Amino acid sequence: MSLNSHRLDQGARTTLAAALILAVLSPFLALADSPSSPFPGLEPVSSKNVGALYRRPEVDLTAYNKILIREPAVEFSKNWNPRNYGTFGLSAAQLTKIRVDLAAMAKGVFAKALSDGGYEIVTDAGEGVLAITPNIIDVFINAPDVPTGARSRTYTMDAGSATLALQVNDAVTGTLLAVAFDQRRSGTSTMRWATSVSNRAAAEQMLKNWAEQLKRELDAARAK
Repeated sequence: MSLNSHRLDQGARTTLAAALILAVLSPFLALADSPSSPFPGLEPVSSKNVGALYRRPEVDLTAYNKILIREPAVEFSKNWNPRNYGTFGLSAAQLTKIRVDLAAMAKGVFAKALSDGGYEIVTDAGEGVLAITPNIIDVFINAPDVPTGARSRTYTMDAGSATLALQVNDAVTGTLLAVAFDQRRSGTSTMRWATSVSNRAAAEQMLKNWAEQLKRELDAARAK
């Protein structure tokens, strides 16, 4: 899969459900520049590393020594039209596959980065377990590798963009500890033939950058 940039809707207004219903995470991006927090109990925190960060005050992350990675939600941009690709557009099955594959990739990339960084990855909630959910939203596919009847190739310098909507909770109580949003764009300085392999590599690198940034943030919080 590959991604493309777009402009966020600044007019969206909504509230956060207690369980942070994943299917409606996108509207919160419009509040990223708000001086107040749309998340009850969380405060906006200035960050040079992510687009928007909200955190619960006085949280002691040294109490957490294990990480549970929950199933991420994947949501396409409302500005993206799957009918624009291939002879008849992308099918429902193809769209589902993209979302399932990206969710699995996100979970795997975050698990590897955190595990390599010295964090124990667990599969169940328990004492000292921090739950993270690396949702990937506003996905805009630029040049999917769609089979067509005619022989054709799509070249692009822009592998695209997506937004990480990271949710951090206490795994046992469910208490929301932090929410972060960060939009990134993946591209090269030269024209490349967009294939399923190149698209996957671009998406994987984007996820790796996010995962490594999270690892650094956790390290810094635990060192305080």
